[in-house]
Amino acid sequence: MTNIVYLNGDLLAKEDAKVSVLDRGFLFADGIYEVIPVYNDKPFRLEQHLARLQYCLEQVDIDNPHSNIEWKNIINTLIKRNGGGHLSIYLQITRGVSETRNHDKPSDINPTVFLMASELIVDETNISTASAALLEDIRWQFCDIKSISLLGNMLLKNQAKAKGHSEAILHRNGQVTEGSTSNVFIVKHREVFTPPQNNLILGGITRDVIIELAEAAGLKVHQQKITVDELLAADEVWITSSSREISPVTNIDENIINNGNIGPVAKVLHQEFQDFKKSLIL
Repeated sequence: MTNIVYLNGDLLAKEDAKVSVLDRGFLFADGIYEVIPVYNDKPFRLEQHLARLQYCLEQVDIDNPHSNIEWKNIINTLIKRNGGGHLSIYLQITRGVSETRNHDKPSDINPTVFLMASELIVDETNISTASAALLEDIRWQFCDIKSISLLGNMLLKNQAKAKGHSEAILHRNGQVTEGSTSNVFIVKHREVFTPPQNNLILGGITRDVIIELAEAAGLKVHQQKITVDELLAADEVWITSSSREISPVTNIDENIINNGNIGPVAKVLHQEFQDFKKSLIL
């Protein structure tokens, strides 16, 4: 049972964890987060997750409260206290608690650090598919920062859900950016394409792994702009994330992708991803 959380140096039951109403994360969404998958007790690509954490903290001018060694100890302790196995670790850092609600950045407060674990459902045999709605990207201009301010993402995801889809694929001025909770790939003539990493997308750790595995399998990978027309005409479309891994999209609104079937490239990379995970655990 995943009931033990970490809060500002203490391990305690989830129901006993309390944060001040004057925490700037609560008042202003003034903070960042990370999500780290854990397979058989081992955090997946922890160094890369911690590097992204450091980057995001620097972008919002919050001091990193821990060294990488300290983070690893905290995360490994939390894994053990929650029974290990396959987990998802959620890590959140806010600027901290101010004496009053004030837009000015205070200089004399300590960050609030919170981590919790949840069960990670892993099906290493079957590939889960998704359907998507194509929606205009209404979010802010700094999507490369993993901000706890996810209102735009939530609104878009809920619009997609209201239309009967599991995800929203987003676009700005006719160019695909990412999903509301995922990165986007397409395949055309057995070549793989994904939007370039910039301020309009959150560069996913799973995205990076998929690119590495595709190239290792001899596939050509292009990190370049993708138009909406190219998306809808693709042989395969996938979304990727830490929780989904690689998930083929069978339809985008009324547009059916690959006759609603899982494509051959997705099948190959799904298996490569599973083999890669096992190689890290052995």
